[in-house]
Parts: sequence; structure tokens; C-alpha cells
Amino acid sequence: MSFWNRVVAQYPLFADTLVPGPGARPITVEELAATETVTAAVAKGQEIFEIAQPKHAGQLWFYTLCNALVAPSVYAMVEFDQVPSLDLRQGQLHARDEFWFGFVPGAFLGPGEWRLAGAQYGEAIGVVVDKLCEVAGLRPAPLWAVAGDCLAIAASQAGEEAFEEELAREVATELIDGLSTAASVPAPRFSGDGQYKRAACCMIYHSPNADMCTSCPHLR
Repeated sequence: MSFWNRVVAQYPLFADTLVPGPGARPITVEELAATETVTAAVAKGQEIFEIAQPKHAGQLWFYTLCNALVAPSVYAMVEFDQVPSLDLRQGQLHARDEFWFGFVPGAFLGPGEWRLAGAQYGEAIGVVVDKLCEVAGLRPAPLWAVAGDCLAIAASQAGEEAFEEELAREVATELIDGLSTAASVPAPRFSGDGQYKRAACCMIYHSPNADMCTSCPHLR
């Protein structure tokens, strides 16, 4: 059984991200950041979630994208003692449809090289941030905060699953430190009981069918 099959066996929620389905198609980072790809993703987000403003649908799409691209790898860092490369050009990016995407890492880094993984992700995802700002009228700072949140949230969740909360905080901090080499990203903050405090909003509450997330920073 391959490493990623082991991850999927333990966490079936990652199957769509790590196992391209029959209708999935391989794409490059450049294709992911292309005007037509991002415009279609934003429009599909508006349709799925009934969100009026493209900028709100765009930020929600970016949240789902980042989560899909990094969560399995961050779980691997915390629970499986592996550090997958987050260089999106080394692995297999795929589009499941216009809105949902996935990524299978193509390489592994050395033990504890979490900061390098974060830097790799920042270098790769920056072109998507730039394109979203162009086509949806977003500002880069909230999007970079979302990218950091997705790394830290995945680490925190994996830490809870594996009873490795201290390691999870270390991984989250190093990943965001690496991400910060690409842009200004809020430093990770944790509550007294060790819970990660989100820095950004996913914008799901702009859908008439959803409420604010219980961890939304707007509620603080």
C-alpha cells in the first residue's frame, strides 16, 4: 500500500483530493492560475453557494482550494512523521470540476523541514492570489491570511486526532513562517487551551444557506 493510500484509508475525507476520479483532469500551476480557470471557479462558487458578490465567492473558493491542496500533507507531517513537498509543480494537480481541485505531492522533504514546505507553497500559490485579485476585486492580504489559516487549521486538527497538540503547534508555526517568505502573513496565534485562532474569514456566511463558522474571527 502506498503512503497516500494509507492516508486515505485512515482519512477517507481526503479521497477526492488524493485520488483523481474518472472525470478529473491534470492541470499545471499556470493553468490553475489562468484567467479562465479562476473566473469559472468564482462563478461556480456564486452558483453553488448563492453568493452575490464575486469577491466573496472568490475568497470562499480560495479557502476550499488551499484546504484541498495542503490538508493531506499537513496531516502527514503531524501524524505520519513525513514532510511532503508543497511545491505544486512537483506533484500532480488535478481539476475535479470547475470549483473543486486536488493535489498529490510528488516528493518528500527531510524530517522537520516544515518551514521549507511552507515556503514552497507560498512560492507556488502566489500566482493564484494575484489572479484572484485581478478577476474578483480582492486584496492580497486576506487571501494570504486564508492560506496561512489552512495550513495551521490542518495542523491543529491533525494534532487533535493524533494527540500531538504540541507538535501540531510547532508544525503550524514553521509552515506559516515559511509561507511568510512569499508575502506578509499573520503570525499564528493560539488560545489558552491551544486552539488555533483564525486570522481570516472564509466568507461562507454570505451564502443564504450558511451561518458564520464558530471559529470565524468576525465573532471575536
